[in-house]
Formats: sequence, C-alpha cells, structure tokens
Amino acid sequence: MISDEEIREAFRVKSAVLHPDSGGDESEFARLKEAQDVLMSPARRLKEWIAARGLGVDSRGQIEGALMDLFQKVSEVGAAAEHLIRENESAKTALVKAMVEVKLIKQRELIQELLQSVVSELEQRAAKFQQVEESQIDPGIIMRDLIFLEKWRATLKGIYGRLM
Repeated sequence: MISDEEIREAFRVKSAVLHPDSGGDESEFARLKEAQDVLMSPARRLKEWIAARGLGVDSRGQIEGALMDLFQKVSEVGAAAEHLIRENESAKTALVKAMVEVKLIKQRELIQELLQSVVSELEQRAAKFQQVEESQIDPGIIMRDLIFLEKWRATLKGIYGRLM
C-alpha cells in the first residue's frame, strides 16, 4: 500500500510541472489535485474502486458497536472543547484566561489522544482493502466506517486548531 508521504511527494514532483505558475495547464493541475485528494482519502479511494467495478454498494446503515463508542467519545470531547472555547472567548481578566488555558491544554491532549484512536481505526479499515478486493468483506460496510472516521478526524482537527 502506498503511504501518504509517497502520495504527497509524487504530487509535489508532478505539480512542479503542471502548476499554472510553472507554465502548466490549469485543468491538468486540477485533475492532479483531485487525484491526490482521492488517494489521500481511504473512503474516496474505496468509492472510486467500487464505481470502477460498477458495483452497487449501499454505504448507509449503522456502524459497529466499537465505532459507536468512539463516536460517543468524539461527541463528548468535542462538546467539552466547544464549551472551553466559549469560556476562553468570554474571559475578561488575565487570571481567568490563565485558568482557562490550563483547561485548554488538557483538552488539546484529550483531542490528540482521541485523534490517534480515530486515525488508528481509519488505518485498520483501510488495511482491509485487500479483503474487499477478494470479496471477503462487504465494501459498503468498510466505506461507511471510513466515511464516519474521516469526518471525525476532520472534526477533531478543526476543534484542535480552534483550541490553539
């Protein structure tokens, strides 16, 4: 399996030629960027694989219990972070800001830990692509899990950035 770093490096090399600022064609660069986006997203990569084979796959439905537990943690940590963000924005004195900063640091640590769990789950699902190709696993189930996990990863990254 190709790594994210290999994808980024190949994009960097190819974009040096195709980027409009380097004399390349804008539409070709857009196609390159779209290809990178697909390759960097396991859910989109699987969706493209499914479409290329003309398979009718339903990615709707419930996620498995372990992922529901992870979703609950994402929701709880996200809600607590949003509360802290509002608390930080309304802090008027240096003392209150300092007290909130301690909480923000702890919340960032929680988000980093949770983000690692989400990424680990994402990698585990992406590692099942071979089993999907061999028809051992329903691709709709894997795609559904990947879609949710990618959404949670983006949410956590966004919240983390706002906590800085």
